[in-house]
Order: sequence, then structure tokens, then C-alpha cells
Amino acid sequence: MSDEQSSGALIGSILLGVATFGIFVIELLLPTGGLLAILCIASAIASIVLGFMHTPTTGMVLLALYSVAAPFMLMIGLRVAAKSPLGRRLVLSAEIPARTGAEPASVQSLPAVGDSGEAITPLRPAGFARINGRRMDATAEGDLIDAGTPIEVVSVRDGQVRVRPRRDNRPATV
Repeated sequence: MSDEQSSGALIGSILLGVATFGIFVIELLLPTGGLLAILCIASAIASIVLGFMHTPTTGMVLLALYSVAAPFMLMIGLRVAAKSPLGRRLVLSAEIPARTGAEPASVQSLPAVGDSGEAITPLRPAGFARINGRRMDATAEGDLIDAGTPIEVVSVRDGQVRVRPRRDNRPATV
């Protein structure tokens, strides 16, 4: 390959590399159902091929660059897309209480660690328990718990109440 063709391949490879990143940004701003993503991938492959036409070293450098940059760009792209107006409509999220008329679950409505109650249904490992006069979902910490067994709360994490059979003989505060 002549020097003129080689430098043309290098310039074309660089321009296609810039186009690859530009198309990626446009895909984030204007979701096209993957059409621009396919064009972005084709542009990157063409850039690598032109890099190899210039010199094998240039081709390998471009291949390594795209291989390292692609996962990071994909991660950034997914984060940006999920926060866009269209992305917020496409991604499932918790219902807004004002729309459904439901009351929001407050931290005060969850029992505290150490509260006691009674298993309403068998906890195998999940079921229902009555704690502080309220029926709620509960999960057994270890073994299965039969209905009617006095229980105590051992943890409350992410709205999930974990219980175990009460070991002492104090009455349940059902």
C-alpha cells in the first residue's frame, strides 16, 4: 500500500472512530430501537479494519481501545438512558402513592427489632404474622414456624420482616 493510501486509511480510521462515539451519543439522546447502535458497531468495525490497513499495530491499538471502552460506554449509556424522560417511562419503578390512592409505607409502620407477635400462618419460610396488632408478611429466620407460635422480630431490612420463635415465656403483644 502506498504512503498516500496508508495515510488515507489512517485518516478514515480516525474519522470513523469519532463517528462511532458521535453515533453513540446520538443514540442516547434519540433512542431508535437499536438502529443507531448497529450503525455505531459497524462504524467501529470499519475503523478497526482501516486501522489494520494502515499498519497492524494501529489496528491492534484500535481493537484494544474499543474493547476496553465498549463496556464502560454501555454502562454509562444505560445509566443515562434510565434517567431520560423516555427511559423513566420504560423502566419499571414503584408506583407513586398519589396516583394509586394508597398510603405510602412509612418506617413507623414496620415493627422494631425485638417486637413480639404470633405467626398467623405457617412460616415456610414466608407467611403472615400479627405483630403489634397488625397483620404483615414475615419470613422465618431459620426453621419452619407453625401457625400460632409466639415469635419475635430479629431484623427489618428493605421492608422485609424476619422473625424467629420466641425463646422466653412472656406473652405475645398481638
